Amino acid sequence: MLFRVSDVEMTEKIDNSKINAAVRVAKEFIYDDFTVGIGTGSTVKYFIQALSELVDKDELNILCIPSSLESQIELAKVGLPTGSLIEEPELDIYVDGADIITKDFVLIKGVGGALTMEKIMARASQEFIVIADYSKFLLELNSFPVPIEVLPQTINTIIRPIFDLGGEFKLRYGAGKVGPVISDNGNVIGDVHFKDIYDPCVIEKKLTLIPGVVENGIFPDDADRIVIGHPTSSDVVFTRS
Repeated sequence: MLFRVSDVEMTEKIDNSKINAAVRVAKEFIYDDFTVGIGTGSTVKYFIQALSELVDKDELNILCIPSSLESQIELAKVGLPTGSLIEEPELDIYVDGADIITKDFVLIKGVGGALTMEKIMARASQEFIVIADYSKFLLELNSFPVPIEVLPQTINTIIRPIFDLGGEFKLRYGAGKVGPVISDNGNVIGDVHFKDIYDPCVIEKKLTLIPGVVENGIFPDDADRIVIGHPTSSDVVFTRS
């Protein structure tokens, strides 16, 4: 496969942007003895690396609570101490990425399939900080499907209620495996596509009320702080007053 120079440059810019957002949050907003919720995704991997470097330098002493098996593995790779919500039900801070962020600071999350635990941890934390590269910011709400986690037995019964809300449900199929994507909880991951702009607060609640839908990836008013990375800098674009 041939890659154009522009494609390589764009990938490098995005990666640098993720690093800048992740490093800023690790250095400025994480304190000694914090219990830190760790999200899932490519930007979070840079955040984990930044945390490990601070811990290795004896600049930080923390306990990490992963939101997914993927993040638990990444934390184990760098040797950061981990726990679970069973022992630590209240988090000092939760740091995670986002798939899109709108002008009203609504988030869509769930490409990594960990949306249920991510929402639980975001709402169990004293502060939820979002880290993302600039390509995820200021996008239209309906430019990205809404991930949902569904009980496997109900994948056909949820189609009509979702259609009545103006959405189209599609099962998500994994690369490198046969069949649909399965969450850490053993449920099916799908995506709801909306053609028209919708009220995120209303749709978030109505989707979750459909029997069989475990959770959805709309985070309408959850972020306490949003840090957007750029190739050579980062900006705090939102802080809850």
